[in-house]
Amino acid sequence: MRGVTFAVFLVCATAVCSQSDPSDATISRVKKSRTYAAEGFEPVFCFAGQVKVEGKRLSRRPFSVSSPDEDRRCCGPVLKTAQTDQHGHFLVEPLPEGRYFAKFKSNGSEDLVSFAVVRSYDRCDGSHLEINFSKAGKATIQDHIDINDSGEPCQASEPLCYRK
Repeated sequence: MRGVTFAVFLVCATAVCSQSDPSDATISRVKKSRTYAAEGFEPVFCFAGQVKVEGKRLSRRPFSVSSPDEDRRCCGPVLKTAQTDQHGHFLVEPLPEGRYFAKFKSNGSEDLVSFAVVRSYDRCDGSHLEINFSKAGKATIQDHIDINDSGEPCQASEPLCYRK
């Protein structure tokens, strides 16, 4: 009987320990997000979405993603380069956790946005960003979660479809 009681206790203790790990990971991500935000980097879970300048989609324009320089004020080495599609959509996969700058080129100027990936990812699934640059060159980032319960594949021209 004691052996059975000990085995039940051991199984319960293991279950409690394994349940505490996800909350520890969540707390860690919240702390990281707060740290990044305090440093001026917008916390994100993946870097995919749509970019607009003064309300207009930035179609077929080059952009680059770079790590910060030593002062974390601007751009260090370029890590990735790509181009937005005809709808202004962009997708950068994969990206490890860390701080980044992205430069979007439009009409002879470069618009800069700073962001931080809270956890490393290989693929962006289920969320996207909308990056809007105002006339003053200030970027705002909105994070959206996509829910497509229709079971139908989406087209690039649909508002919730950011991936071809």
